[in-house]
Amino acid sequence: MPQTMTTTIRERVTLDTSFEPLVGRFMANRQTDAITMLRALETRDWRTLAAISHAVKGAGGTYGFDRISEIAAAIERAALRADAEGIATGVAELSDYLERVEVAYG
Repeated sequence: MPQTMTTTIRERVTLDTSFEPLVGRFMANRQTDAITMLRALETRDWRTLAAISHAVKGAGGTYGFDRISEIAAAIERAALRADAEGIATGVAELSDYLERVEVAYG
């Protein structure tokens, strides 16, 4: 039986070198945010979901992670509509992105 290989498509983001000492903590905080959003989703805490996703949206842009900002904006819109499915999809997308993003400095 032939072996199948799964490849994860990596996405590269190039940031200013001044962000290098901060990115590890930034990414860890976003992973924590994703977990917190899932917990808030379980309890249908739309206010917390909107607040966290709004903060993540701003932080992503500040650090140069435009995709994080886009995903967080979608989660925020879903939270404001109390759209549990949209939130779950967005959080899964955020988690996936955090796992596959590669950061370069230049």
